[in-house]
Amino acid sequence: MLKALTFLMALAADVEYEVVGHTEIDTFQAGAADTLYKGGIMNVGTDGYLKVAADVADEYPAGVMVKNHVSDGSSHESVRVESGKIWIAHAGAEQADVSTLKYATADDTLADSATNVGPLGLCIGWKTGYLLIDTRKKALS
Repeated sequence: MLKALTFLMALAADVEYEVVGHTEIDTFQAGAADTLYKGGIMNVGTDGYLKVAADVADEYPAGVMVKNHVSDGSSHESVRVESGKIWIAHAGAEQADVSTLKYATADDTLADSATNVGPLGLCIGWKTGYLLIDTRKKALS
């Protein structure tokens, strides 16, 4: 299933992304008023609602938005997030990234570490400009 991701800075439009093998789609409730873009990396916030990924204490990465949703901030609408093996754009992707944990510090940004948030997942593959992140694996051991 092809769904290519292109991440340069905070998303301002939907992006397609690519998954490998079996994935899971979970339903969450949207939180604060915001646009949750298709292909954007999402966190579950401290209030238990879905939000754009950021390096914030006590949040956890949930996966990638299945389709665009504009949240009004009060209705807490149901939205769907995909998790599993997902190709995510990453400038400078290389073999050395494989077997390392990657962190989502924005809806379009992977980092080698984060101050507050836990890992998005384990890098299990790479190709020019992309890392294959298994969002189900959050630890090296």
